[in-house]
Amino acid sequence: MVLLLIVIGFTSKAQLFPKVDKPASPDASMLVVQFAHDDEGTMRLMSNLNFSGWAPAVKGSDGTIVPFRNYDAAADITNIYYSENLAPGVYTLIGFYHDYTDYSKLEEYRKIKGPNYLAEYGPFKGLPYHIKQLIPLEQPVEVTLEANKMQTFGSYAIAYKWVGGLAGTTDDRWKVVEEETKFTLVDKESDYLLRYMKSWATPAWKKWNAKNNVQPLE
Repeated sequence: MVLLLIVIGFTSKAQLFPKVDKPASPDASMLVVQFAHDDEGTMRLMSNLNFSGWAPAVKGSDGTIVPFRNYDAAADITNIYYSENLAPGVYTLIGFYHDYTDYSKLEEYRKIKGPNYLAEYGPFKGLPYHIKQLIPLEQPVEVTLEANKMQTFGSYAIAYKWVGGLAGTTDDRWKVVEEETKFTLVDKESDYLLRYMKSWATPAWKKWNAKNNVQPLE
């Protein structure tokens, strides 16, 4: 499992740790999940860009969607998603969202914002030029999040293709072909990401890692 999820081409261990808010209370908790692009058997970093991006689709106990932050610049690992300051309860990973830019909608939005407006990655912002696709898991994954804990949904990978991609000319060129998009890795038991994050040592991350009951990677 560890070998599967190493990103080819990353050699430097030096990195900046991502932004995170400090725990808002002693009982505050965090959920994390690892994601990858299965590129014909090679696990690569998933592209999270303004025209095509991914995010976990997680429902809280009340049925609302839980927003996650993404971190795509870590060394020797694929995409990291995390959501801090969550209340204890049952959280369900139902799949992953793919947001793509519809260029006809983007042009309409530029009439409001101005011709120089740059599209952005924002899967939880409700941007009007983004179309959201849900790629569902065959079996949703439930985590009972405890108070004062960091916990994980595990590790996942998807193989996919775009309608057109760079060579496309249609407004929906960055849409994924859902019939040819599938999960190739579903490992809800993996704690690899928690172990990877355990060594993050900014003041805020130290507070979170005090809630992370795993041993760091060696």
